[in-house]
Amino acid sequence: MGSEPDDASELAQRAQRGDQEAFAALAAQHGPRLLRFLVTMTGDPTVAEDLAQDALQRAFERLGQLAEPAKFGSWLLSIACNRCRNHLRDEVQRVHQGDEVLAEVPEVRRSALSSLVRREDAAKLALAIDRLPILLREAFVLFVVEGLPYAEIAAATGAAEGTLQVRVHRARALLRQQLGAAVDTWWQRQ
Repeated sequence: MGSEPDDASELAQRAQRGDQEAFAALAAQHGPRLLRFLVTMTGDPTVAEDLAQDALQRAFERLGQLAEPAKFGSWLLSIACNRCRNHLRDEVQRVHQGDEVLAEVPEVRRSALSSLVRREDAAKLALAIDRLPILLREAFVLFVVEGLPYAEIAAATGAAEGTLQVRVHRARALLRQQLGAAVDTWWQRQ
């Protein structure tokens, strides 16, 4: 997203002037990454789809606040990060309030990581990622899974690059504690 094609800036400018087709093109261009990020963060494709639609709706409503049209993708991702954080925090509060339905974790989940590692490893890794604290999970997913540079993650999340590096390092350490050598094998495949 940091090196978006020149036409992304033009599309964003047109969308800011009210061109709904231009916004639809931007949504189509950035939607797959947005959805993949949200599926990995939430572990639930239905929730991820809802959050993605919410982020796109908010972006459309706030196009006037987009200061740098060339950075539409990062701006959209920052909206999605905030929506996802709010959702995950609300979910944690509901679980702690004793809502047994929300506290149950599905046994079988389709993992957005299944193409990166064997299916059984992907399920273990997805569950371990789900157990990470929200901010560590967010940094880890954006850096390791999505492959974004720290500068772009910083722009999207509002965290300093050094802070993000620490979060990714801590996430990896926690994953190593949970999964042992399997994590190191996975990173070697990257």
